[in-house]
Amino acid sequence: MKKTVNVIIFILFNALLFFTLINLNYVFRNKEYEGAQDKFKKWCPEEADIVFVGNSHQFCSINTDLLYDEYGIESFMLATSGQTVPMSYYAAMEAIELKHPKTIVFEVCYTANDFRTLKGMDHCFFDGFPRCKARKLALEDLTEPEERLYYLFPLGMFHSRWKELSEADFKDFPISDRGSFVSDEVVDNYDPPIQDPDVKEAMPKEMEKYMEMLIDLCKANDVKLILYSAPFNGLYLYEDYAREDVLWRQSIFNYVGDFAKERGVEFHNLFYEYDKLGINNDTDWMDTQHFNRKGQEKFTRYMMESGYLGY
Repeated sequence: MKKTVNVIIFILFNALLFFTLINLNYVFRNKEYEGAQDKFKKWCPEEADIVFVGNSHQFCSINTDLLYDEYGIESFMLATSGQTVPMSYYAAMEAIELKHPKTIVFEVCYTANDFRTLKGMDHCFFDGFPRCKARKLALEDLTEPEERLYYLFPLGMFHSRWKELSEADFKDFPISDRGSFVSDEVVDNYDPPIQDPDVKEAMPKEMEKYMEMLIDLCKANDVKLILYSAPFNGLYLYEDYAREDVLWRQSIFNYVGDFAKERGVEFHNLFYEYDKLGINNDTDWMDTQHFNRKGQEKFTRYMMESGYLGY
């Protein structure tokens, strides 16, 4: 009898310890931009129409709640801050494995960046990642073995945040149930510089490899893939090198357009349609690279009304 009681106490203690650690992992995580993976676990549409992948240029450009409210499109924003092309490939794999949407939409900003993950920001992607085959493969491919534990248990990475914990850390993430992020911040901006469409530069080889993998993944699973580029300006508005950086990135997006066309994939470069978007540079930007709520709503409606999201 005593042995049985001890076993029960041992089981209950370990269950309580596990529950406490899981909740501490949640509390200590940075809530500012995270939460897409957590919300994706709970998203249970009768029929998944679109899943969006990419980085902040994606989630600041498209409002999935507006798509549902105004067009009846059931979609989810699985983009996360600093989500690279390799990470977006695994996000698409996750979406297909768990929800099998009709369409994957990828914003191509990071095709110009020659890195597989962005250290620190990659926790926005890995923390909260649902347990599935895509998660396992992503961790094995994109994280170092000696650091993998911090992605499985973020508390090891963020335990030092205890000094800065606030009431917000004990609440839900500040995004909608469909993953939408909106900002009411406003900064002055001006029209982005536009590259000559004939000027092209190849993607970094590693990024091109993962783009090929993304295309093959969607084709193998009978999922439509749509690529697009959202317009943005230099991070440091009045610096010459910032303007040149925007133009250089556009030369890679021009290459992506040819790359996509050769493979029968839809691509829309919205830099070349900026004057049609109806963006007000005095009211529609949260910073020089990302739309605020007003700009996001205008951009989302334009994408739908132009048929660029497949509807």
